[in-house]
Amino acid sequence: MGEKSGSRGLRWMSAILLAAAAAPTLWTWQQEAKEQAIPATPPAVTSDWVDANALEVQMRPGTTTEDLVDLGNKVHLSLHWNSEVSQSETDVADADLPAGMDLNAELAALRADPRVEAADVVHYFHTPQDEIVSPVPDDLAALPTEESNRWKPNDPRYGEQWNFKMVKAEEAWESTKGKGAIVAVIDTGVAYADTKKGKRARDFGDTQFVPGYDFVNKDAYPNDDQGHGTHVAGTIAESTDNGEGVAGLAFQCKIMPLKVLSASGSGSSRDIAEAIRWAADHGANVINMSLGSPFPDDLMGKACEYAKKKGVAIVCAAGNSGREGVGYPAAYKDCIAISSVGPDGKLSFYSSYGKQVALAAPGGDKQKGGDAGGILQNTVMPDENGAMQDEYYSFQGTSMASPHAAAVAALIVSQGVKDPDKIKSILQKTAQRVDGPKNQYGAGILNAASAAKMAENEAGDATARLWIVAALYAGCFLIGKSRQKSGTRNAYPFWGTTALALGLLVPDWLTSVLGSGSHWNLAVHSVLIPAGLLLLGADKNEKRFFGWLACGMTLHIGWEFLHGTTPLGAEIGMAQLLPWVAANAVVGLGMLVSGLSAKRD
Repeated sequence: MGEKSGSRGLRWMSAILLAAAAAPTLWTWQQEAKEQAIPATPPAVTSDWVDANALEVQMRPGTTTEDLVDLGNKVHLSLHWNSEVSQSETDVADADLPAGMDLNAELAALRADPRVEAADVVHYFHTPQDEIVSPVPDDLAALPTEESNRWKPNDPRYGEQWNFKMVKAEEAWESTKGKGAIVAVIDTGVAYADTKKGKRARDFGDTQFVPGYDFVNKDAYPNDDQGHGTHVAGTIAESTDNGEGVAGLAFQCKIMPLKVLSASGSGSSRDIAEAIRWAADHGANVINMSLGSPFPDDLMGKACEYAKKKGVAIVCAAGNSGREGVGYPAAYKDCIAISSVGPDGKLSFYSSYGKQVALAAPGGDKQKGGDAGGILQNTVMPDENGAMQDEYYSFQGTSMASPHAAAVAALIVSQGVKDPDKIKSILQKTAQRVDGPKNQYGAGILNAASAAKMAENEAGDATARLWIVAALYAGCFLIGKSRQKSGTRNAYPFWGTTALALGLLVPDWLTSVLGSGSHWNLAVHSVLIPAGLLLLGADKNEKRFFGWLACGMTLHIGWEFLHGTTPLGAEIGMAQLLPWVAANAVVGLGMLVSGLSAKRD
């Protein structure tokens, strides 16, 4: 009677603790459901943001030109491919809406066809408004910065890059400089090479590039005719330690230049959607988009989803409205939205903010530091006569904040961490905490040094756990040999060792299958599954197996918690996470005790 009562009590206690362990899972599901909600496209009227007379269509892979013509005939539209790479690679088509045709009816007809993945009116995206641009003379006084004994590049104007000091670039460079990562800059183009359309900027001589594309002019020469994209690329990977100009934050990574914005700083959603897919299909690890619109676009949303599923981290400028409301594409759930701070670490006066902000990064604030308070990089800018000037310019804007985060994402990739959700998690977990509203600063201010270090630890953790498992089996073998000498039957504790090993390794394997952003990771990283099986009833052998499995998972949880790499991002702080860890640990250890005691029955 006493044994039954004790067993019933253990099960009730396990059920209560399981409920506590499950609470964060339910919380993340609720949050994810909220994030999925995207405001509907506003009534389609032609404006600076929307062209109600133009349609864009994302066809499914494998669509032929004959299919496109057939679809056009079916819906009474003249559909054609958006660029030379559309049919063979990106499957984006467009059409003008004939006068008198009902827009909503046409969109409904397109979306109903099984060959169509998405359809929308054409939206226009722009470089964020009110970004102040100033050419900066060589004798500009640098803002005061803290001196250190770490390696510094020999670029003569590096001292003016207060922004790199803020994100602890020199400490990060002790771990990595970005080698092996590819960052796609989707912008006005980059002054990447001497071509028939432009020249290579003076401080990009050592910068490495991979082939890109010009989706505005539909050719393979994505030169910059505006200046914005080159400045953005400079923050990421301007040539460094070359005795010229300034430095780049991840200067050993490679830049993929993709031109989607014209010389006026404006571009269409169909071109941007194509560029996102093109980048994902051509090896980009990170995409930076310092552009925006107040309205979502169906094709761009699907393109961001596609790129993330292919393993690309998408970093975007939150916008320069100076008020609440993150622009698109930053507001998409698959993107990492970056707000801007000035030299004092406070939110820049122009920065947009909102619940989607993941973290903040230096974007400059000239109200507080003059030209020295902006972000200094080399770029090419047209003068009043249209001639391109190759100089050093101080910009300010969330456009400048975003490439800082994209560069640190490249540093993380170079350490072997390539999953977009893990990259975002590392960026947030390592951010410098700020005493300010979360919707303005997100998890805090970008910290390149801590991010690079955590990425290094993350990559090494899996190897370390494999060594631990190898040691467990070596111990199993030694125990078995010892027991055999004493005549013990079933001398090798094989099942217990295997269960313990599974508990240590399976959560990471499941995360790699599900993606580290999946809400199921909370379940697979906890003892919910073995404890639930135990509550359903188990014999003595199963109790022992589940007990050791839960013990391994508990050790796994403790390992991750101590390393700051738990399956929850910075959205839930460590203080809130502690009860979850404690509940899982108590259940896991309780199961182990129950299993070992069952062995003595």
